[in-house]
Amino acid sequence: MEQNSNMQSENIGRKPKKLPMSWFRRIIVWSIMYLIVVNKLLRGFIYTGLEWITSWFAPKKGITHFPHIHSDLLKLPGVKIARLIRNQEITSTEITNLYIDRIVEVNPIVNAIVQTAFAKALDEARRIDEAIASGALENDPNYSENKKPFLGVPYTCKEIIFVRGLSATSGLRSRIGHVCKEDAVVVSKMRDAGAVCIGLTNTSELAMWWESHNKVYGYTCNPYDVRCIVGGSSGGEAAAVSSACSVIGIGSDIGGSIRMPAFFTGVFGHKCSPGIVPNDGQFPPATGGGVYFLSLGPICRYAIDLEPMLRVMANVNSPIDFSAPLNYDLSKINVISVEDDGWSFFDGWSIFTSPVDPELKLAQRRVVNFLESSCHCHVRKAMIPLLRYSLPIWMAHMTNSGMPHFSQYLSANLENQHLSGYELPRKNCYWEFLKMLVGRSDHCAYTIITGMVECIPMAKASLDQLLAMGEELKALVHQLLKGDTVLIYPSHPMTAPRHNMPCYTGFNFAYTAIWNIIGVPVTQVPLGLDKNGLPLGIQIIGGVNKDRLTLAVARELEEAFGGWVDPTERYKMYRYEPIRGLTTTPTIEVSATTIHDFNPSESSMSTTE
Repeated sequence: MEQNSNMQSENIGRKPKKLPMSWFRRIIVWSIMYLIVVNKLLRGFIYTGLEWITSWFAPKKGITHFPHIHSDLLKLPGVKIARLIRNQEITSTEITNLYIDRIVEVNPIVNAIVQTAFAKALDEARRIDEAIASGALENDPNYSENKKPFLGVPYTCKEIIFVRGLSATSGLRSRIGHVCKEDAVVVSKMRDAGAVCIGLTNTSELAMWWESHNKVYGYTCNPYDVRCIVGGSSGGEAAAVSSACSVIGIGSDIGGSIRMPAFFTGVFGHKCSPGIVPNDGQFPPATGGGVYFLSLGPICRYAIDLEPMLRVMANVNSPIDFSAPLNYDLSKINVISVEDDGWSFFDGWSIFTSPVDPELKLAQRRVVNFLESSCHCHVRKAMIPLLRYSLPIWMAHMTNSGMPHFSQYLSANLENQHLSGYELPRKNCYWEFLKMLVGRSDHCAYTIITGMVECIPMAKASLDQLLAMGEELKALVHQLLKGDTVLIYPSHPMTAPRHNMPCYTGFNFAYTAIWNIIGVPVTQVPLGLDKNGLPLGIQIIGGVNKDRLTLAVARELEEAFGGWVDPTERYKMYRYEPIRGLTTTPTIEVSATTIHDFNPSESSMSTTE
């Protein structure tokens, strides 16, 4: 450990120029930065106090132990369940009933599933069982394991995604009573693959915050500690999968909305390369630049389900070849490890994010050590200075995306649901803020504040510079990830915080959001539990359309580190053994000017102290 902590540093990327700013704005920003610095310096005391205050408004669950999983069938991957159903060792009705019973037992605690389709699911399961028993499917190529990898397997879906006959309120009170008339494309594809939808899961209001809480369905709680959040906005989906209310599910991700919840709840989540999975059939819809940044994708308890689920959901004309087996030779893979965004008090915007927790850094170093020593990957440790600007780069690209204003979607209701987001009137978020102070608003505080912040225009000079920095970072990362190369990066700077704490650490989502702007595939991989029994994890990032590469690495890490941990076993803490023989891989700072000298396949390179 001591050797590893004294690694040399080498940077990737030029040091960005300072953003232009008037003196008035400079004073305001530095005042905010001063308050954040105080927060960091007195973090232990202040954070504990804030947790105590926010606990007043959090859900009161009062449980000490999570219900045990009573059937081993609930601990099987989806593809294995489908195989058992196909071989008539179990029936789809049997496994569907087991998951329904689990939901009835656990959901009052976690509040993950907010709409159910039990009767319809049992009807579909019964039809599948009858078709299998009749022998009609035995020689039918349309019912092969390749065409229907999830035959008879129950699954859940994020509430913002359209499922015929169910609502898609997106957490808006004004959309209560909305009923979807048709399935989203991905839901239709899952049905064609034999999967059975048993319910919809909670989200944040309009899917634009990283705690799953809204005025329609309330809070979703973490199965590892109900006092903690599940992340957002696909938090209900991740909590359902982690607590064994579902084995696979569909989420959406425009700033980490799949990966953060998967990280906080200890499961696998994948953000696809742009254009791989169709985004049609959700509210709010993907429009403008959001089509590039937004990705629907799988959330799974087991890594083996990720690739077949992605294959099912993918567009017919997808550039990814799913016909080849997923068997990469990891010894030929190059690995770049970046442990944080270059957090600094006085350089860049990383001051607005929290420093990466030491336990998360240790977990990442264990992964790097495993890939180098056991898989014989070629490993390099790097630092990318431009990542310090992840937050403003993401915000600038959202501002420039051409999507409707957030406040327009806040005015959506049953009467104007036929209108596009561009045609909706803008809601007065300042008035909503005043209503919130007296408890009269139908919206959550984070939603109202997001709408207020959106109304503050960004100076054109700053916007242009941030867009240019984003393009530079994008080109740099794409160059780094050429060939069979993966980049390892923290999923979040801390493990699951308490309810409402994202109000004080709101910008930490930058660790996932930046990769939506860069447009690369990312897989969140669970790595056991920390000293408090909360999940650890890491992001595996690949080159464009190299989704199968990150999924292959995820499978290898699941085998090595155990993957998902049953929440009922959390008190049998995962205690990492002391690491001996860690390699002293140098940290390399890469820039647009030094990128050609940084070749992960080369064993010799210059380093600087």
